[in-house]
Amino acid sequence: MNLRISSLALLLACAPVVAGAADAPPAQRTARKPSKKPKVKPVPKVVDPRSSKETPGDELSQAPIPGRDFPVAVQQAPKQDETPKIVRWMIKPLRRGMFIRLPIMDTDPNRGITIGVMPIWVLQGEKDDRIQQIHAPSLTYNKNFQVIPTYRFYYYPQEDATFIARASYSKYEREALGEYEDGSFLGSDFDIYARLQYNVDAGQRFFGFGPDSAKTAESNYREEYTQYRLGGGVPLAHGSPWRVRYSKHYQSGRFTEGSLPNLPDFSRSFPGQLSRRYQQVNENRFSLDYDTRDHGVTTGRGVLVKSFAEFAIRGFESQYDYNRYGLDARWFRPWESDKDKVLAIQAKYEQVLGPPAPFWVQSRLGGKYSLRAYGDGRYIDRGMATVNVEQRFKVYEAKTAGVTTELQLAPFIGMGEVFDNPNRAAARYARPVVGAAVRAVAKPQVVGSIDFGVGRDGLAVFMDINYSF
Repeated sequence: MNLRISSLALLLACAPVVAGAADAPPAQRTARKPSKKPKVKPVPKVVDPRSSKETPGDELSQAPIPGRDFPVAVQQAPKQDETPKIVRWMIKPLRRGMFIRLPIMDTDPNRGITIGVMPIWVLQGEKDDRIQQIHAPSLTYNKNFQVIPTYRFYYYPQEDATFIARASYSKYEREALGEYEDGSFLGSDFDIYARLQYNVDAGQRFFGFGPDSAKTAESNYREEYTQYRLGGGVPLAHGSPWRVRYSKHYQSGRFTEGSLPNLPDFSRSFPGQLSRRYQQVNENRFSLDYDTRDHGVTTGRGVLVKSFAEFAIRGFESQYDYNRYGLDARWFRPWESDKDKVLAIQAKYEQVLGPPAPFWVQSRLGGKYSLRAYGDGRYIDRGMATVNVEQRFKVYEAKTAGVTTELQLAPFIGMGEVFDNPNRAAARYARPVVGAAVRAVAKPQVVGSIDFGVGRDGLAVFMDINYSF
């Protein structure tokens, strides 16, 4: 299970709900021209304290009239609130944040349609308007996986630090996760990352190996694993964009038959790929990064280049022996004529070398993070390459409960391919994708996105939180 549903929550949580109406000008008094009448006995006059003009009155009106200096907001009625009624119903401002009544309608190429409800509390800090906490429990239903209660908690102690906790339990799936990331640990130049997770995911699909694996070969498996990831980095010099990192990933898991109906048995379609006994891998990664981005999540400009080498050694907390090499390059540039328009480009390459390794440690293509028209792991092989180009347009900006939110529309195109090695790559195996994303950006630390991509297998929809691209 993942963060896709929670991204929709954040997308709506950060949506603008303000009525920017200008005050109507105060009414002007006009003096009447006296009409010609027969002379009559003069009537006593009193002075209206609201005006320098004299007005007629009687003997009892000689007392001063109390002043009526009402606030401007009372004297001048605002224009009608133009915010859509459905948005006003869904989002209720609080003293320090907002409450969202969120219906869920999530689609996933691997899991199918999920519906449900998710009340969300978005809380700000006491000293500023920065989002500090998000509480997002949900109750969803999927015809394949039945009822799934889930609780999500996001905590942002500072702009470059995030803690995430998530827990769920259902008939077929369950999860417990804790994750912490800090870009300036204890105010230093060091960054750290830690993740601990137990997960049972019954929605995984497998189509076979290679770039031409057929849709008709689809099967379903159930993955159960416990894992942890630890990592840290330090710049080559204070203030340098170059940074060296080390990370360790340990996972113990097993792979059994899935529960989805109307699909062939995994063990019969791909004999030898299942493992009812737990298998362990221990991956040690060394990387060199170059990063000039203005922010790691709500990125508006800059360059990121990540190169890495990863090793798993059989007998050293791992049952398999393999190496992995890769490159991830991203470029963000605003238009010279309009800074609200940002061109974003990403290119990724990965290659696994060594003795044959199980399918679940090989390179995967598909999903939110590589090719947004296919489900996670749609194509699997020893190597993978993909390129994505996205043009982001800011279409709206507003301040809700003290948080400035941008709504962005981002059409994109992409192409990707898997291969045994680069020499075996061929143009006929390249898989194109075209689509558009809707992004809600609450700077400096929150992004929610919904991506609609069309490819060879049809339409795919992905939702996620805090992924810059």
